[in-house]
Amino acid sequence: MAKLSGEIEVKVGEDGLIVLRKPTNKEWNDFDAARYPVSRNKIKNHAIEARAELFDKLVVRIENLEDDQGPITLETKARIPDRHKGVIIFKAFETDEEIEVKN
Repeated sequence: MAKLSGEIEVKVGEDGLIVLRKPTNKEWNDFDAARYPVSRNKIKNHAIEARAELFDKLVVRIENLEDDQGPITLETKARIPDRHKGVIIFKAFETDEEIEVKN
């Protein structure tokens, strides 16, 4: 029997690693709604901000990642640019995951 993992690992560069916990249904629904809010019958694109916010909620471990100021840790995750956080969330949760369904 297969077991669903509660965490996803995303490689960054050669040896960097970001570990994210999987979002709850409510967190995912809130994220989904925040990406493209409708205001006055117009859809706005807030995808970058929504992905960065979700990253900040879900990140549980950062390994072997640094910038020009030194190592990046959970306490200094704000130094990771929002566009990079967005790519990490996209890679972890919005691309095709291999899930095999057997009947």
